[in-house]
Amino acid sequence: MIVSVEPRQDGTPMPPRIVSGALALGLAAGVLAGGATAAEAESLQFHIKVPKHLSVGKGDYNKACAMDVWVWGTEGSSVAYSRAYLIDPNGRTPSPLVYKKVLPGYQVGWGVGCPNQVDDLGKWRVRVIAYDRKGKALGSREDYWYEKYDTVVQSHNASPEPVLRGRPITVSGRLKRLNDLGTGYTAYPGKAIRVYFLPKGSTSWTYMGTTKTARDGRYRKAFTAARDGYWRAYFPGTSNFDRQKSPDDFVDVR
Repeated sequence: MIVSVEPRQDGTPMPPRIVSGALALGLAAGVLAGGATAAEAESLQFHIKVPKHLSVGKGDYNKACAMDVWVWGTEGSSVAYSRAYLIDPNGRTPSPLVYKKVLPGYQVGWGVGCPNQVDDLGKWRVRVIAYDRKGKALGSREDYWYEKYDTVVQSHNASPEPVLRGRPITVSGRLKRLNDLGTGYTAYPGKAIRVYFLPKGSTSWTYMGTTKTARDGRYRKAFTAARDGYWRAYFPGTSNFDRQKSPDDFVDVR
């Protein structure tokens, strides 16, 4: 969806009004009309609002990953209008995602849903360029957010339990990611898994080592048992897939 703001008779903005369909496309392609602008300032004043910098898709629609991205027309003594648009992860700007002329102080925006296809994944940018009356660019600003697919760590285990001091202890599990169609989870091979240990009674996690997932997404790494504590596996994520940590598994060392 695309959002616009209409002015009151005194020139101050009304609360946002949701528009859709042909009207929304018309607004995106043309000039936002009517009403007085805000007081001009000596320097350029940009205002972009991206509520969160990460939106994670988990297959089904989830309101937790939906948000509205807002832009206000740049204000300044020389500003006539601004151009506001979104840039997808491939560097493209689809025409329906462009506001060609936004008057100073006017609010426009885009409704962002959960990523539901591979092409949605990656870094999205919102850019605003301010122009004077002759169409000369005066300056620009950007903000961003990432759209990623979910990952899960399954069957995480540190064993044997209990274990004798000085004997091997093995941390294992399986990493999966949402598949390309967003319909379920599949193995995520070749990814680094970091293993951490929290001694009993401590509040500080210690990095123990890194292993990689096999073709079936499984990981496995052996350590020497030294003291009681919790073992955790952590996947740091990528530009397209979200980071994830395992449940903590306690091992009694005797």
